[in-house]
Amino acid sequence: MAWGAFTIAAMFYFIGIWTLDQILSVKGYYAVCGVLIIISAFVLQKVIRDNDEDHFIREHDYNHRMRNTPAFTFMAWGGFILAILFEYVGLYNLEEPLYVKGYYAIGAAFLIVSCLVLQKTIRDNEEDKINHPEAETEPA
Repeated sequence: MAWGAFTIAAMFYFIGIWTLDQILSVKGYYAVCGVLIIISAFVLQKVIRDNDEDHFIREHDYNHRMRNTPAFTFMAWGGFILAILFEYVGLYNLEEPLYVKGYYAIGAAFLIVSCLVLQKTIRDNEEDKINHPEAETEPA
């Protein structure tokens, strides 16, 4: 379901850009914003989860090395905030009717959420394979 939601969100977002009645540079702007949203949402979700796990482990093992530096965590948050800011400032200034702006606004929000859910799902599945390898061989 996570892959399906991400695929649908990306399709709606990028098909919407393809059909947008604007010049190519405007379409390119929104395409780049969409790619930046996807990348930054994946990275941010990973960083947040790594940091939470590292803080939990560090409470019990003081020799545990943190996976992300504060600078990388800052860059992950900064990239995500900038991606959202670029998208929605661009939409605010887009010379289209409100329903068109709304389509892109909700499309970007759906893209963000689907990226976060997909990254979490993939990571959970990979951790389950490592922590519970017997679950892969048991019949359903």
